[in-house]
Amino acid sequence: MKSNMLEYTQQEVSQLPDDRLEEEWKHFMAFSTQRQRLREDVQRMMRKKSPQQRVKSEDIPEGGMTTTKAGTREILLARVDGKIYAMDNACGHSGYPLHEGTLDGYVVTCGWHDARFDVRSGAVLSPGRDFKPIKRFEVVDADDGTIKIGEEI
Repeated sequence: MKSNMLEYTQQEVSQLPDDRLEEEWKHFMAFSTQRQRLREDVQRMMRKKSPQQRVKSEDIPEGGMTTTKAGTREILLARVDGKIYAMDNACGHSGYPLHEGTLDGYVVTCGWHDARFDVRSGAVLSPGRDFKPIKRFEVVDADDGTIKIGEEI
């Protein structure tokens, strides 16, 4: 077993027996999950330790974003149509600082996974990366009573 599944070449992966591949995959997924949790913890700690900023209204340009703090919580400030909106600066998905993303109208987009939020309400407009639709196939009953997979739908 290699220390990281990413160290395998595509050819090596294709030659692994199924039980070994399953074991490697579980190890890789556990590592990936631990790494993601650590990244989220580090982001939260960095925001808690970030210095308090005193922000003046005129410091935020139209369509701009900055941060301030409320206690230990980092707050995103965004100016849209002359009004300043405040919301948590942590993306709900992985805790990424939203002010490092983009603001388009009332929509702030996370720079990590493209999750989108409305600055007026904090509502989730889309949970993140666009995924390709999963391919679907026709299910056909075969003459012998078994299921046969037909054409892609």
